[in-house]
Amino acid sequence: MATPMTPERFAAVLRAEGLTVVEIGNWKTHNRNHKGPWGPINGSMLHHTASRGELATVELCRAGYTSLPGPLCQVVIAKSGKVYLISAGRANHAGGGDPNVLAAVIDEQYGARPPVPRVGNANGVDGNTHFYGAECENLGDGKDPWPEIQVESMVRFCAAVNRENRHTEKSSIAHAEWSSDKSDPFGPGYPGHSAMRARIKERLAHPPSWNTPTEQGPDVTAPFRTLLSRQTDVVLQPDVPYTIYWESEYLDDANEHGAGGKTVMTAGTYSGLVNLYIDGLPENEVLEVFPIEEDANGVQVGSGFTTDVQGRVGSAPLRATVPVMGSVGSRLATQVISRAAEPVNLRQAWLSLQHWN
Repeated sequence: MATPMTPERFAAVLRAEGLTVVEIGNWKTHNRNHKGPWGPINGSMLHHTASRGELATVELCRAGYTSLPGPLCQVVIAKSGKVYLISAGRANHAGGGDPNVLAAVIDEQYGARPPVPRVGNANGVDGNTHFYGAECENLGDGKDPWPEIQVESMVRFCAAVNRENRHTEKSSIAHAEWSSDKSDPFGPGYPGHSAMRARIKERLAHPPSWNTPTEQGPDVTAPFRTLLSRQTDVVLQPDVPYTIYWESEYLDDANEHGAGGKTVMTAGTYSGLVNLYIDGLPENEVLEVFPIEEDANGVQVGSGFTTDVQGRVGSAPLRATVPVMGSVGSRLATQVISRAAEPVNLRQAWLSLQHWN
């Protein structure tokens, strides 16, 4: 067991392990300490973010969601290998887990892996109290690759925490090893949980290597906000793209959305949610939803990650919430394509977006 590090010490031990550290806004005081205890510290935990885009992922983990407020971790480890400091205190990353796993981590005497977590974690303990958490940029779809520079930063993050707290590599676990409800992290390039501990053990066998420069990150604490809706029905023909034209504007901090327009921001990084109300999408048929980029002449020049909304049993309209995140050099809009055999009715749509230049 160990006492949580001060913010200054936390940043210092990460730099001492050779990591490139980026400080984000008010990270030293941004925490969830008012919601529960922070410490004693028993280890570190690795996650994947299920997101794309370095700064969009950082903002997502800093701010969180309505249902799960940020910070969602202490650090974000990007595909570039950079380590973004989000919080020095309690964060919403681990949630409930198996007390037998916690006991094994504290004891540090288990074999290749701690006990398999019990299904449901009905008698779980609060992992947010006991673990430093690293959210690592990856889509979490089993296809998105893990660059070696990112994996090495994950190893060094765990080694830094363990070295400071005089723990072994067995104090570092994956989210999947903590809760039966989780599977992260995984995917091509990720060596596996036991192999990660072997690399942490090897790292701890060597002295730290200092990386003294510290980057001051962009101010993502006050993004521009946009809230739009469309209430008029649109009939979506099979396989025909439709770019959503937003009719009502409730919020537009940057004044970048014209009445009835389709583009919502220009040149920046964004993170948000598209909420759709769909009628007539048959069971197992798919509606594709994705952000697109248009140039100044309205010509599509790019598109973002596609999310499939799948029809369900029954005739009731389908409500779907789709995350969108990334960056554009020009103008951002939202497009949908129905892959159903018959026309589908898009009854309503809402867009909640935060973005920064």
